[in-house]
Amino acid sequence: MGLSFWLRGNVGTMIISWFLFAISGSLTMPYLSQYLHMLGASDIEIGIVRSIGSLAVLLTILPGGVLTDVIGRKRAIVIGTWGIALVQFLYAVVVDWRQFAVVYVIDWALHFYQPALTAILLDSLPPEKRGGGMMLTAVLPQVPWLFLPPVGGYLLDHLGLLGMRLSFVISGVISVSVALLRMKALQETITVKPFTRNTLMREIIKSYMFWQGFSSLPSFIVYVTFLGFLTSLAGIALQTFGVLYATKVIGIDNTSWGVIQSATTAVGILFGLVLMPVIDKAPRVTALFSGLMLMAVGYLMVGVWSNVVALVTAAILVGIGGEVAMSIRRALVGDYITPENRGRIMGTTLALEYLGSIIGGVVVAYIYTNSPSMAFIFSGAVLLISVTPLIKGVLQAR
Repeated sequence: MGLSFWLRGNVGTMIISWFLFAISGSLTMPYLSQYLHMLGASDIEIGIVRSIGSLAVLLTILPGGVLTDVIGRKRAIVIGTWGIALVQFLYAVVVDWRQFAVVYVIDWALHFYQPALTAILLDSLPPEKRGGGMMLTAVLPQVPWLFLPPVGGYLLDHLGLLGMRLSFVISGVISVSVALLRMKALQETITVKPFTRNTLMREIIKSYMFWQGFSSLPSFIVYVTFLGFLTSLAGIALQTFGVLYATKVIGIDNTSWGVIQSATTAVGILFGLVLMPVIDKAPRVTALFSGLMLMAVGYLMVGVWSNVVALVTAAILVGIGGEVAMSIRRALVGDYITPENRGRIMGTTLALEYLGSIIGGVVVAYIYTNSPSMAFIFSGAVLLISVTPLIKGVLQAR
């Protein structure tokens, strides 16, 4: 099955739009913590900013899951994308970390439409290709990360704050093009039913009591959903503090950190393309277990060995494992949940992921401040604990 098959319709539109978003993200995301440091934030304050951003999206993503099933996937996606596009320009003009925090909260609150992104993909993918399709949408848009993180690092090393501001302006221009593409090309996948304002308000209020829906879900899906909490909590160590660990503990510069990001992406894309045709043939439990174990080993490596080789190897393992684990978790939602309820379930799944980021932003930041290595060991231990319910299923699959 050629690439042209995947680049059609909604799936193709999402791949292209995520590819464009990756161009802007690869310039800015690896260096957000450095930007905050340059704007006057301490390590603890960086963790707090990350936590309040996750809290903001948690408060909007739950009703966002309802909205995607009520107002439709496309409308939710288009509204949110335009908002995020405009916010990128605000990042370029902040003058201290507190202003950055305000913009960051607005940015993440506008991510309410994330359940719609996954729902429209699951609606548009044939059931027998869901795992591979989710893997492709996770891998192919990462191509810009092969080249652009060192560019962002170079701008930061040589231009300082001006370099980061320039990167955010570029990000804003690209994000506007994504909003235009999604507005023109996406096709709605569900029939939007008429609703009253009172009905909508009741559903939104009900969405905040997301735990009540767990009783109607298969126990395995409840576990898969809770995995999002654990992987996000563990992920704070590398996602938020990786650049600080690399530059301040190991001693490399920002450009070199960008090179590591690019190398990690290259290996991740290669493995993703290799795994895509076969991932739906492997037992879901085995694939999920393997992905989580790769992540755990990666974090433990960074905690035990403080050198560049360990950091690069760990980043690769975490990247590959994360792609596999996320793709399988999303595919399982498509396998078990009917289309009319996918938006709500994805809202719950993403809410737990951000709840993990909220708690992780404080807990991991505190551990990192006292011992950077222990922060990574803590993350590895969390992931090792998370795989224990899968061991029996893996043994049975063999």
